[in-house]
Amino acid sequence: MARGRRSAKREAAFKRQIDQRERDAAVARAAKRLVDRWGGERDALNRLSALSNELERLHKQEGALLRERDELVVMLRETGSSWNALSARTKLSRQALMKRI
Repeated sequence: MARGRRSAKREAAFKRQIDQRERDAAVARAAKRLVDRWGGERDALNRLSALSNELERLHKQEGALLRERDELVVMLRETGSSWNALSARTKLSRQALMKRI
């Protein structure tokens, strides 16, 4: 019985070693892909920052454009434009336009 436990412990330790080597190899492959594509970790982090800033800027711009579009829809509705005409121009359904107001 003691031999069985020792053997099981040895096998478990061996499996942990194999798993650790596989994780190390995966990390090495990921690092190589990072270097190949972005030139290294620092460059990748700089690119990530730039992308995040650009996405934030675009998100703010999108919000401003949506507010302007919604304001125009309200004004055009007040002047008598039909939901069908507004829907055709905005490429949104009448229901979607009504919800935005």
